[in-house]
Amino acid sequence: MILKPAAVSGRARKLDPDIWCVLVFGNDEGVVSDIAEQVAATWKKSAGGEAKMLTLDDDEIRREPHQLFDRIETNSLLGETDIIRVRTSGEKISKPVLDLIAQADQSGSPFNNKLIILNGSLNKRSKLRSTMEAAKTAAAIQVFSDNDQSVRDLVQSRLEAESVTIDLDALDRFAAQLPGHRGLANQETEKLVLFGRDLGRAISLDDIRALSLTDADSSLREMIQLALDGEGEACLAQYERVAEAGTSAISILRLLELEVKRLLQARSLMGTGGNIGMKLKPPVFQSEWSTFRSRLDRWTSPALTRLLAAIHDHEIQAKQAGAAADPSVRILLLNIIRSAAGRARSPASR
Repeated sequence: MILKPAAVSGRARKLDPDIWCVLVFGNDEGVVSDIAEQVAATWKKSAGGEAKMLTLDDDEIRREPHQLFDRIETNSLLGETDIIRVRTSGEKISKPVLDLIAQADQSGSPFNNKLIILNGSLNKRSKLRSTMEAAKTAAAIQVFSDNDQSVRDLVQSRLEAESVTIDLDALDRFAAQLPGHRGLANQETEKLVLFGRDLGRAISLDDIRALSLTDADSSLREMIQLALDGEGEACLAQYERVAEAGTSAISILRLLELEVKRLLQARSLMGTGGNIGMKLKPPVFQSEWSTFRSRLDRWTSPALTRLLAAIHDHEIQAKQAGAAADPSVRILLLNIIRSAAGRARSPASR
């Protein structure tokens, strides 16, 4: 069957008891993870809090499908429910999953143990997606990247859950500054929750401005912007601060990717009229536009596209190499600095 994200993210948070398997898919990993966690929380609540979370590797399932069958079909002697979580891509593990769904649908009895599958974008021709949408005992939830309103609602609900109050103008400013990626937005929101807890008053616009200036992540953002501006010495000084703070290579690469995508978005909007800066995510405010425009003038769309491909390559290496990826990220920054410094400033409309 097909479910909407609100079925598990709303206040009711109640799933049909016949559903034992849920596929959550979409192009934003952060949103997919959030909804998957809410599905798990719903099942855990239904099990009286006795459910146990397990994570399986999709490569191992592909090689040895019996691992998934064993986990799903095994009933706990104590009556506990296991919730198995698998992140995968495409149709990688569709066969064993679809075999289990067929078994449950034919018997008319869902498994006691539960399965959550996290996946990326799947078109309507996907066998995994179409089968889950048509199944009686399984469901598919398609999620989409956040828009301005959903980000604002997300922040507000998280603050309300912790009894933290915030002025409306402060909420608008904070939500507007958030990166367009649910995982990173959640991290920033948690920092705001910690700041506002037991504050004794509503979080103000001045608080948001101060936090933006003093946030440890500001060094990371500034480092990336300096690299794109070709400011080598200042960029490497910020890199040392970022490294000392223990920031992972993946975090650096993902924030760099977001900034490059923002520049690409800005280039695509040139000539459309209106305040381009406020159409970006996160927005570029008027006081910041001159610096941003200067940066934009340095980078053409083809150059930004090539840089985006290089970032993706480095992210794959970082995931494989772990801590050893840090020198690779430094080299990438040096290459960006050299490229930016060597670029002649030209009108952004070219």
